[in-house]
Amino acid sequence: MAAKDVSNSNHNYLAVWATSIGHAYTHWFPATFYLLLPLIKDELNLTYTEMGLLITVRYVASAVANFPSGMLSDMFRRRELLMTISLIWVGLPYIFVGLSSNYNVLLLCMIIIGTGNNLWHPAAISVLSDLYPKKKGWAMGWHASAANVGDALGPFLTGILLAWMSWRAILMVSFVPGLALGVLIWWMLGEASRRAAAEEAKNILKDGAKKEKKPLSVKEYFAGLRKLIINPHVVILSLINGVRSLTQNGLSTFLPSFFMQVQHLSPWLSGVYLSVIQVAGIVAAPVSGHASDRYGRKKVTTMALFSTSIAIFLLAILDVPWLFVLFLGVVGFFLYSLRPVLFAWTMEVAPQELGGTAIGIQFTFQSVLAAVAPVVGGWIADVWSLMATFYFLAATVFISNLLVMLVKEPAHPGTESEKGV
Repeated sequence: MAAKDVSNSNHNYLAVWATSIGHAYTHWFPATFYLLLPLIKDELNLTYTEMGLLITVRYVASAVANFPSGMLSDMFRRRELLMTISLIWVGLPYIFVGLSSNYNVLLLCMIIIGTGNNLWHPAAISVLSDLYPKKKGWAMGWHASAANVGDALGPFLTGILLAWMSWRAILMVSFVPGLALGVLIWWMLGEASRRAAAEEAKNILKDGAKKEKKPLSVKEYFAGLRKLIINPHVVILSLINGVRSLTQNGLSTFLPSFFMQVQHLSPWLSGVYLSVIQVAGIVAAPVSGHASDRYGRKKVTTMALFSTSIAIFLLAILDVPWLFVLFLGVVGFFLYSLRPVLFAWTMEVAPQELGGTAIGIQFTFQSVLAAVAPVVGGWIADVWSLMATFYFLAATVFISNLLVMLVKEPAHPGTESEKGV
């Protein structure tokens, strides 16, 4: 029996609010850390290579942690506890970053942060998929939009706080909200689960239907895993999402140089332009998620990939200020609109009991390809030009459209399709 859809019940917003608030916080710290990196570099007398290695190590740790995180989500099942641990885990190492001047300690903290941050996603997306089977895209859209809120608010508020506080104090103080949020979200998700169980009990009394929920044994899990990792639909969707992540990280890496060195914009205006992409992403995720519930995952994904590639190409050749800003918004809108749709689609083509692992596989592809983007993009810029890097990103997104045709569409948008491996 399909999971009970709670999107129209008395707790319809509770789980979405809980997962979205927590997701924003998991993005708050990494986004803030990017802004503080130059200050850390200067105070600790780091080279640019040592500074960059801090970020690279975090990405590598994330890639390694993705699969075990999905496994824990599927076998442990106490997902609200996993999400609470993740929130605390993400913030706690930053206290030691704030206290230490030892570079090796900072590297160790980056490994711990990368591991804890990705404990969140398989558990959170599995919770949303279970509670909103007919509105996966809608629920994951709000969850994805919250990430953009964290990415935008973190650096903005940190920039203000730096007028009164040191970077060390900011990192240490920021842990306190995470601890409070962890407790709050544990309660919110627990309450949402209790209400869902009560409603399901009423339906059992009404129609006699009962959905068995038994934890997977180790043998059952690995038997399912063998089938999951050769499931072509899961692999292709993960590759598409990896390309999306490659493009996103490539833009994040090279757009500032494009703004300041090619367009000759001031650092302040460059920052404003970058915020346009994030704001567009905040709006895009809920819209695209709802649209994919209504019109189908494949249609929305195809449109978003095609529009992103065209917008990036036009962005690189534009020299009209107001059109430039317009296409920045278009890039942000369609690029970030892909996240909830691809996650929802993955949860529909993967077995329900292995949803967390499927998301873990997705994030492994994301982490690996995101780590590749700066190196490949930088090599292209050195050999040819910075403009060539943007043409490469646009072409990569465009070609990934061909992969969409190979993935099956659920029989009816927004409903539980037959799942198999």
